[in-house]
Amino acid sequence: MRLKVSHFLALVVIAALSIGLMAGPASAKMSAKHKAQIRAQLKKAVKKNPRLISRKSFLKKASLVDFTLPITIKLRNSGNGVPQGVGNNPNRATVDLGASLGQRELNLGGSLGGEIQFHDSFDGGALGNVDLVLNPSTTKYLTSTSLPLLWNPNVSGAGKFWDLGLATQNASEGGCSNFTGAGNLTWDPLNYSAADPFTGAPGVPVFDNAGTTPSGGYIPINPGIDDINNLTTSKTPNNLNNLGGNPNPFPSAPGLTTANVKDTVLRTAPLKLTVATPGATAPVPGGPDGTQTTTIGKSGGQANLFGNIPGKSYGIDVTVSLATQINSILRAVDVDAQRVRENANWPAALFNCRQAFTGSVPNYIPDVHLKGSLKISPAITPSGDLRIAKASLNTLSEPYPTHVALAACLSPYSVLAAQQNSTDSLNYPVPTGVVGVFPNGQLPADTASYSRVVSATNPDLSAAGSCDSTQTKLTQDAGFSGLAVASAANGYSAFATSSDGSKVSVTGDVTVNDVEADVIIGDR
Repeated sequence: MRLKVSHFLALVVIAALSIGLMAGPASAKMSAKHKAQIRAQLKKAVKKNPRLISRKSFLKKASLVDFTLPITIKLRNSGNGVPQGVGNNPNRATVDLGASLGQRELNLGGSLGGEIQFHDSFDGGALGNVDLVLNPSTTKYLTSTSLPLLWNPNVSGAGKFWDLGLATQNASEGGCSNFTGAGNLTWDPLNYSAADPFTGAPGVPVFDNAGTTPSGGYIPINPGIDDINNLTTSKTPNNLNNLGGNPNPFPSAPGLTTANVKDTVLRTAPLKLTVATPGATAPVPGGPDGTQTTTIGKSGGQANLFGNIPGKSYGIDVTVSLATQINSILRAVDVDAQRVRENANWPAALFNCRQAFTGSVPNYIPDVHLKGSLKISPAITPSGDLRIAKASLNTLSEPYPTHVALAACLSPYSVLAAQQNSTDSLNYPVPTGVVGVFPNGQLPADTASYSRVVSATNPDLSAAGSCDSTQTKLTQDAGFSGLAVASAANGYSAFATSSDGSKVSVTGDVTVNDVEADVIIGDR
C-alpha cells in the first residue's frame, strides 16, 4: 500500500511540473484585454495610494502585465514655482572650457517627461527593478542660468566710463563702470576738451546732418535693461540676467585683472534643454560645429525601487542626451567715436555699453551618464503634484566627465532693448528739429523694456532665427549686415573658407555635480 501511495504521489508531482512547464509564465495565460484591464486598475490604484508601488504584491502584478506608469521628473528647489528656497538651488553642473577659459557653474531647473516600465520577472529582472524612459517633449524641458563665456574687466573697472571711448577716439580705454542707474547719464568725457560746451549735458549731443554744428538736441542715455548691475550671481534658472552661483566665474592669474559677472561681454541666454530625439545627429564630442557627427541614442536607464541595482552600488543608472538652441548675448565696450547727426542713421557708437542678441545655433549634449539613488517618498508637493519618489543624481565615474563640443553665435541680430518706430524692419533716421532731450517715443528703442522677451524671467529670443540670419533694420543701419564666407583669394586657408566666422566652437567637459528631483505621477 505504501509503495502504491508513493508511486501515486510521484506521478502527481511529475504531472503538475509538466503542466507548469507547458503553461509557461502566468502572464501568458492572460488575454491582451485582461492585461489592459489590470493596467488600468493599477494606474488608478497607484494614483489613489502611491505607497502601493513599494509593495511586492503590486510589483508582481505590475510585472505580469508589463505596466507602464507615466511620470514627470521635476527638479527641486530651482525656483520654478517651488517655494522651498530658490537661493538654495542644489541642481548644478560644471562646464570646464579648458585652461584658457576656465570652469563655469551652470544651475538647472525645469522638468522632463518619462515613464517607469515594469517587466515580467521571467524577463530576468530582479524584484523592484524597473526601466526608466525619458521622452522628447515640446513642453517639458530643463532650464539653466546664463552661461558666461568671455569677459573684459574694463566693463566694471574703476575709471572706465561709457563716454570716455566715445569722446577720445580710444586714446584712453573706455568702459562701462558708470553705466548704471535709472536716470539720464550726463555727457562728461574726461580729458576731452576743457572748453567742451557739452560737458555736463543731459545725454549725447546731436549735430546737423553735416556733423559740424550742434542742433540743440540731446539723446538721453538711460542704462535701463543694459545696466551692468543687472547681471547678478544667482542660481535661479531661466532668468536672462542670472549667471550662476559663482561671483567670480572667470579664471585669474598673475598679470590678469580680476573680473566678475558684471564684466561679461559674451554669454549664452538661459538654455532650454530638451531630451534629444533618438536618431538625431550631433557633432562628435570634442569636434567643432559642422564636422563629423554621431547618432543620438535613446535616453533612459534602470532603477531599483528597494535599493541598489543588483551588481551595482547605486539605485539609478540613466543616460540622457539633451538638445538646445543657443542664443548669444553680447555687450559693446569702448566703441569708436561717431557723432549723432540729424536725418542720418543711428550710429553704432550710440549703443556703447548696450547689449545685443544673436540668432541661435543648434547644440547637443550627448550621453550624459548619471548614477544615483531613488527613495519612495509619497507626498503632495507645495505645487500640488502627487510625488511618488525622490531622486538624487550625479555624474557616473565612468566615463567621467561628459566631453562635448559647444557652438555659439557671434553675429548680432538685434539690440536687446525693445525696438520702436518700426526699426525692426524700416529705416528710421534721427529726427530733425528737436531741441533739448529727445522724448522716449522718438528713439529707435525703448531701453526700459526687452526686445521680444516677455520678461527677464521668461526669455524668448527665437524670433532671431538661426545664426547670421537677416538682421533687424536698426542693426543694418548701424553698419552691420551679416558676415560673408571667407575667400581663399583673400588669403584664407582651405579650412576657413567653409566658414563665415559667425559661429565659434569650444570643447569642454560637463560634470553634473548634483540633481535633486521629485518623481511625480502623471503628466504635470
